[in-house]
Amino acid sequence: MKRTSWIPAMLAAHILAMGVPAQALESDKRQPTTIDANQMTYNERSNVNVFTGNVLLTRGSLVIRGDKLTLTESSDGTQNAKVEGKPARFKQQRDSQVPNEILLINGTGNTIEFDGDKSIVTLTGAASIQKSTNGQVTESISGNKITYEQNTEFLSVVGTPNSKGSSRVQAVIKPKNQQAMEPAN
Repeated sequence: MKRTSWIPAMLAAHILAMGVPAQALESDKRQPTTIDANQMTYNERSNVNVFTGNVLLTRGSLVIRGDKLTLTESSDGTQNAKVEGKPARFKQQRDSQVPNEILLINGTGNTIEFDGDKSIVTLTGAASIQKSTNGQVTESISGNKITYEQNTEFLSVVGTPNSKGSSRVQAVIKPKNQQAMEPAN
């Protein structure tokens, strides 16, 4: 009987902690990754891990939920992940320069893909990203497809088709709080 190692699953899961948009908590990188699901399969030949049924991935402040999580590692070590759900969700705390300020980012989509080689996150199907500060939403964007290139901090949004055949993107950006911008004494 051949013994299957859990190490490839955990190494492949590392991409999820590194591939989320915005500046995640620096401390998240040093936290263990935990994946809970109803079922897991691992194909050692193709280096593909599939977790299904009420999937929950946590690493520090990062929380990812979905119906199915597929983690793939290619022969050159490139790692990719795909989370599927109705919707798939992620949330993560972001680093802040202001004491006692809590910055969060939440994202949803029917599919969330993390490309480890290119550092690109793609949310597809009823896609949305929201940023909040101390529980108050400060920015939100929605469309059919959102692509975030981490290395260049470039965001691209494809609109959701409407009944008239055109596509629409929606973005809401609240004005910055004047008190938050004043230096602390």
